[in-house]
This record gives sequence, structure tokens and C-alpha cells, in this order.
Amino acid sequence: MRAKKLCAVALTLCMLGATGCQGSSKNDTTTSTEATTVAETTEASATDVATTDDATAEIPSLKEIYKDDFLIGTIYAEGSLNEKDVALMDSQFNVITPENIMKPEGMQNVEGTFTYTSADKMIEFANEHNLKVVGHNLAWHQQSPSWMAQDKNDRDKAIEQLKSHITNVAGHYKGKLISWDVVNEAIEDGVSLPADGDWTKCLRKNQWYNAIGPEYLAMAFQFAREADPDCKLYYNDYNLELQQKADVAYAMLKDFLEQGVPIDGIGIQGHMQTGVPAGGLDYALSRFSELDIEISVTELDVTYNGAAGPSLTEEEQVKQAITYAQIFKTLKNHSDKVERVTFWGTVDSQSWRGESFPLLFDSLYQPKEAFYAVADPEGYLEKHAEDLGVMPTVEANATYGTPTVDGEEDEIWKDAEDIKINRQVMAWEGATGTAKALWDENNLYILVHVKDDALDATAENAYEHDSIELFVDEDNGKTASYGADDGQYRIDVNGEITFGTYPGQDGVKGFAVKEDGGYRIEMVIPFTAPVTENTVIGFDAQVNDAKDGARISVAKFCDSTDNSYMTTENFGTLKLVK
Repeated sequence: MRAKKLCAVALTLCMLGATGCQGSSKNDTTTSTEATTVAETTEASATDVATTDDATAEIPSLKEIYKDDFLIGTIYAEGSLNEKDVALMDSQFNVITPENIMKPEGMQNVEGTFTYTSADKMIEFANEHNLKVVGHNLAWHQQSPSWMAQDKNDRDKAIEQLKSHITNVAGHYKGKLISWDVVNEAIEDGVSLPADGDWTKCLRKNQWYNAIGPEYLAMAFQFAREADPDCKLYYNDYNLELQQKADVAYAMLKDFLEQGVPIDGIGIQGHMQTGVPAGGLDYALSRFSELDIEISVTELDVTYNGAAGPSLTEEEQVKQAITYAQIFKTLKNHSDKVERVTFWGTVDSQSWRGESFPLLFDSLYQPKEAFYAVADPEGYLEKHAEDLGVMPTVEANATYGTPTVDGEEDEIWKDAEDIKINRQVMAWEGATGTAKALWDENNLYILVHVKDDALDATAENAYEHDSIELFVDEDNGKTASYGADDGQYRIDVNGEITFGTYPGQDGVKGFAVKEDGGYRIEMVIPFTAPVTENTVIGFDAQVNDAKDGARISVAKFCDSTDNSYMTTENFGTLKLVK
């Protein structure tokens, strides 16, 4: 770990609405005069300022601002690099992570044939531009060729395949990388550490687990250490800012260290959403700081879900920027343990989550409000103290009426308003849905159309099927845990109904119908007590998207966390209207 000290750079940032603040309700276009104004109002020393190749403005250099705190990184995507990308990379970042080219299918798509050309070019590029390089990744359940651990009944063969891949790939880049993401995303979604502390019960049943068992993780780290003894070895995962997943990862890491498994760091991916508090990140950083390992934020982006235009408005940019500022204020508080912060991209239009505008620069390569929030998080939060409220609860209406619940879409559904289920919660952004709600004095009725081209209900766990989950809080109590009036109901693409926490199964009925481009479900959920017009209930809806026997994404109506199954605090609302 490098010696750290707090950065003394002070920046004066543009106020909301001031000339040069990027983002408008119409477009992202910024004139030369506007951009120059930003530079004139930014009080940074000459050594802390960098110039983008295409812009007329000087902007602060993040790698200089945080040079005494942690490395600042971005992704390397060979096919999308142009002069503007390279200029930003030179001015802002000091470390890169390959977006895709070093994933298992990129390195060895055909067994025994290793393809290093693209990654070798990346190493050359990094050397030319004085950039450090992170290897990403060696063992993962996604973007891996189907032949890897294909025969779950041949454990020895799977071990040899794992060892061969890691030995060859990590060995080829020996001495050229600062770290490897050795194992990626091995912990299951929505699990909590059991009372007996056995973290292996929380692992994803991926191809390596099925063929080798939970020992594959320790093996992967040992093979990587043997291949490149001086490279730092990381476990990398998403949603580690959720307490229950952080606790599982902590137990696993602690066990590894006690066993002598060669692991040096934990990677918190950091695929986050605007409006989600940074308290979960603070918890994870504090928890992992108890261990003798490095911590890095490895894939940071912050989506703004539900934006109406082709770009974010000024108000939307400020909300997003506040979240970024809260994240970086938290990271600075833990800078003695944080080794690196890598953004999963630079420009919104090139992001894998581009529709939600998650990055620091807009499609014209101009800095957004989020950039200035990252440059001076404390100053930004002080200037926007009045805007620090949480994101408002999403509201919708349920229309009065009683349909026939049989899977067919009755004419009465046309009177109900559309309810979008498109707020992405997990790293992957997959299937979304559009719901409608009807009610009568005794029941809530829900119809959902899901857009999903590949349907899968093969996983052992019901929540990993292509499915819809409905959450109801009848008294809209927004409570920390479920009460007698609260319920969680699930129906998958085959019409199988399963339950989480619920007030009772009697009267719950549902149907699923496959249709072009996805499927639809229709459900009836009885109220625990009669309701009347203008009653407001807590409500959320969730689309689970599955692929190859695993859940790859979750989209919600309101709750931007993955905690809906435990608490009703973040539900949206349904108003019962006539």
C-alpha cells in the first residue's frame, strides 16, 4: 500500500445553473465560451489541471487530485478508442482495466488455443501512455466458453482446465500487471451468511462449483500465485455495498487468510444508482478494512434511471453528481485502505449502461456535473446542501375494476395506466417490464408484460428463473422488516408461484403466457383487509432475468436496492383510484 495523505487541492465549482455547468433539458452542447468559464472558475494549481484534446477548456485532472489517495482508472476497450478517448485517458487516469478482451472467452475460446493479440496491444498501449494495467478476469460464470468445466462428473478434468487457463494466461502476463481479478462474482444473489458462518453455502452454483466444488476458489488463487508470484490477487464482485453480501464476502476472505490462500485484495465493483445512500459502501469499506488486504472499487458507474430525454437535465445531473460526491467523500474517508478506484468507462455513449447516463463525461466528451462532484466531493455537497434529499418515492395508480384472472388480457385492462419496471438494480442491465394494476374491495390485480428474448427457468432457486416478483405493503408503513400486512409474491415464466415473506397463500392465483419477445403474467393478490378508494399502499414490482441457469439482472419499479425481500422502506406506492 502506498503512503497516503489527504489531497490539498481545492476547487471552486460551478453552481447549479451557472455558465459552463453541463446538462440541459434540450441537449449536451457546450460552447467554447461556456467551457472556458468553467476553467476560469476552477481554482486548481497548474499541476492539477489537464487539457482534453478536443475541448477548449482546462479541467482538473482526477489522477493528480487523488495522487496521494488512490489510483484513478478507467476501462480499455480497443474497438472504441479514438483520439478523444486517448486524450482523456492521458489526462485523467493512471490505470486501465480491459473491458472484455481478457475474460475467459477472449483468452481461450477454443480449448488449448490462447489468443493474446488484443491484450498484448493493450499492454503496449499502457507502456506508451504510462498506465498501469489490471487483469480482468480468470474464473467467471459468464463470458466463459462452454467447454470449461462442461462435464460436472469429471472433477479432475475441470481442475486441469482451470489450472491450464490460469497458468497460461497469468503466466503470459507475468510481471506486466499490478493485479488480477482472479475469481469474479462467485457469491449468490440475495443470500445472507447462515448462523453457522459457512460462507460456502452462499456460493453461486456455477460451472466451476458444479464440477469441482467450493474448493475451486482457493485453487484458482493458488494457480494464479504460482503463475505470477508478484501480482496482487483479487476477489471481485458486485452489490458488495449491500450488508448481507459484504458479510458473506468478509467471512470468505477471513477464512482464506486463515487457511493461507494467497489473496491480496477485494474488488467492490460499484455499479450503483442515483439516490442510493453511500452508507452501504461505508459499511463494506469498514468491514473489509478489518482484514489485511487491499480494497479497490473496480467498476464504478452511477446510473440515472428514468431519464426522459437524450441526455440528463441540469436537475438530473445534480442528483447524480450528489451521489458521486457522497461516494467519493466516503472513499476519501477510507483512503488509507483503498488502493484504486476504476470507472467502468469514461463517456456515457460508450457505456454498457449508456441509456442511464452513468459516467463523468457526456457524449460530446464534455465533463458533467458528476465530474466536478468527484473532483471536490466535500465542496460539491456543501454547495448543494439544499438538494441532498433522497430520491422521491415513485408513485402510480391502480384503477378500479375486477378482471377475470386466467392469463388472458381482458378489455378492462385498457383502462389501467402503465407502470414501468425499468430501474436496474444489478450490474447487468437485462429484461424490463410494463405493469398495470387494478383493484376492488378485496383484491389487487397485476398484469405485467416482460421484454425478454431468451427465457430460462432451469435454476434450482426459484428467484433465479425468469420471473416477476410483486411486493405489497398494505398500510404503506415503510417498515424495516415485514409485518402481517406485507407480502412478497413470485411467478415465473412457466406460471409457477413461489413466495418470499407473505401474509398467506390463500387466494393468490396467477398465470404466465409466453408471447413474442417475452412473456406476460396476470396475478390476483387478496388484501388482508378490505380497502377503499384513495387508499395508498406500498408497492414494488421486480423483473428477474435469467440466463444459463443463473439470474443475471433485476429491474424494479421503485426500490433501487436489492433489499425488497427484507424491508418495505424503499417501496413505491399505488393509489387506489376510480
